[in-house]
Amino acid sequence: MIWLLDLDNTLVSRDAAFAAWADSAVTADGGTAADLAAIVAADDGGFSPKADVARELIARLGWVDDVPAAIDRFRAGIREHVRAYDGVLADLDALRAAGDQVAVVTNGVSHQQRGKIAACGVEASVDAVVVSGEEGVEKPDPAIVEIALERLGASAVDRDQVWMVGDAGHADVAVGRAAGVRTGWVSHGRAWDDVHGAAPDVVGATTRDVLALATAGEHAAS
Repeated sequence: MIWLLDLDNTLVSRDAAFAAWADSAVTADGGTAADLAAIVAADDGGFSPKADVARELIARLGWVDDVPAAIDRFRAGIREHVRAYDGVLADLDALRAAGDQVAVVTNGVSHQQRGKIAACGVEASVDAVVVSGEEGVEKPDPAIVEIALERLGASAVDRDQVWMVGDAGHADVAVGRAAGVRTGWVSHGRAWDDVHGAAPDVVGATTRDVLALATAGEHAAS
C-alpha cells in the first residue's frame, strides 16, 4: 500500500501554530482580542493569499508597511510553533515497517514547508517529500500525485493500492479523486461539504483515525 499525506493540519498542526504565534504577536504589540480574531480569520486556515494576511497584520498591529517582511515574520512564527500531531509519525513508522510506502504531498513554498518538516522530524518517517513550490504544480492538479508515485518508484502501481489523505476537500480529496486513487479526509470535526463532490472513501476526525479506518478496511478486504 502507498500512502500520500498532506502536511499542514494532517501531519502537523499548522493552524494551531499560526494561532499561537498570532496570539503572542498581538500581545507583544498591544493588540486586542478583536485584532487576534481578525488576523486568524484573515489567514483562513492558510488558504488566503499571504499578502492579504500580511496587510491585516500591518493594519491591526501597526507594523511597518512592508508586505514581504510581514510574510517572512509570520511564516517564521509558524515554523517556531508548529508540532507534529501526537502519535501520527509513529503510525507512519508502523506502516513503513509493515512494508508500505509513505510520502508527503504538500502545497506551499519550499523553504516554509521544508522548515516545518524539519522542525517536526517528519522526514525520518516518510520515503519521499513532494512540495508544490519545488515542482511547479500543486494540488488539486493530479500531476503532483504522479510526481510522488514516480519518486517512490511506483508509477505503474494499481491506483486502488494508493491513498491520498488530507484535511482539505478542495485540494487533498480533489487531487486524489482526479488521480484515480483512494481518498481519506481528516475532518477535524467538520461535516463534509458536497460542494467538493462525492464523499471521500474514508472520513475520520483525526489523521490517526483515517489511517486506522483505511488500514482496517484493507485488512478486511485481504
